Amino acid sequence: MTIEERVANQYKNIDVGNALSIVRPTLGNNAGVALYRLLRLVALEDIIGRGAAGAAYLAGKKLGMSLGLTQLEDFLQLCKDLNIGIIEVPLATENKIHVDVYECVTCSGLETVGRPICHFEGGLIAGAVQTITGRNVRAHEVTCIGGLGDETCGFDLEIS
Repeated sequence: MTIEERVANQYKNIDVGNALSIVRPTLGNNAGVALYRLLRLVALEDIIGRGAAGAAYLAGKKLGMSLGLTQLEDFLQLCKDLNIGIIEVPLATENKIHVDVYECVTCSGLETVGRPICHFEGGLIAGAVQTITGRNVRAHEVTCIGGLGDETCGFDLEIS
């Protein structure tokens, strides 16, 4: 059977559960922040250009929504388990939430590049909160560790 025939017969989307099913007896389940950053910040920006920011945001939002979480605590635990960053929610009202990410996986330790760059994290947070609240959520990055030299990557969430 050719590769095309095998793909046609077996093609299915890779869901969250399947992606997190990792079997690497020798190397373990962590590939490291460097690999993620090379893919996200170097390769995607080289291929897509400035559109990489929008693609990363939408990918994060879709992923956040697909997690099917029902409580904010579950999302915070997932972020901790996946080492996305240390997430704090210092401000929350009915229509606005501010989220701070310390030690952000995308940018913590980078030299300042002059622009916010943590679009994936913003989308991920927005998608998870949208699923949890059942309301439309949009994240706007207002501070960035590696992008702007701030202490945290801060996201203002607008809930409509």
